[in-house]
Amino acid sequence: MANAAGDLYPHGLKSLSPATTVEKTLQRLGSKFEVVPLPGDSAFVRPASILYELDGKQRRWDIIQAHSSVACVLYHSDMDAFLVVRQFRPAVYAHRLREAAADGKPAPDRTAGFTIELCAGLVDKAKSLSQIVVEEIHEEVGYDVSVEDVRQVSAAVAAAGNNGAISSMFYAQVDNSKRVNAGGGLEHTGEAIEVLALPFAAVPAFVLDITIPKSTGLMFGLLWAHTGLLSGELPGRAASLEGGELSSKATAEGDALTLKSVLPS
Repeated sequence: MANAAGDLYPHGLKSLSPATTVEKTLQRLGSKFEVVPLPGDSAFVRPASILYELDGKQRRWDIIQAHSSVACVLYHSDMDAFLVVRQFRPAVYAHRLREAAADGKPAPDRTAGFTIELCAGLVDKAKSLSQIVVEEIHEEVGYDVSVEDVRQVSAAVAAAGNNGAISSMFYAQVDNSKRVNAGGGLEHTGEAIEVLALPFAAVPAFVLDITIPKSTGLMFGLLWAHTGLLSGELPGRAASLEGGELSSKATAEGDALTLKSVLPS
């Protein structure tokens, strides 16, 4: 268990989140993991086929109907760091299982199913995108922001080959005064989210590190915000923060990365 957890904390990563560490989540997962046919009443995805014509011939395309989503790049000005989340993704682990089976290899450890992402959520309620982002920041990361505090950065088509839902990206800045709870998601819905702080100076190396499972949205969002804050196009990062609370450690260690949990001990 300790060695498996160590694989998820490279570059000096340190977690201070006792309730949602990788070890704790693995204990909650149990031993059962089974892929079964999708029931027809899923509230999240629905398989379907589209029939259409191209060049006078009928074509068929299989799709998955799913909700659109929102995600938010969060910069913590007091820490000079970005807040990101880590959680177990069953779909990721199932894919790793299929790959291992196809290659004749043993099943990977459950830690292979953990990914680092932006704070995000589904657009599954009759609220504005900004309001949904505000709620997700409160639930997952534990910070209180207003609709006026978030700004939309961009939007992209998710999984164009079989989904086509829209993923809208936002940006917000937080500081210590906006902290209102431990975050971690809604436990009664099965969420077990670890909140991590990524030092500003570590962003480029972190994004390019292929050993750390992470989402493409995270990579784009971090690089966009890093560039904007570094150039001054995005306000809020004081020059005095260069080499500050978290970034100083990353700078002192050269290419080393330090993800620090911001959940209370």
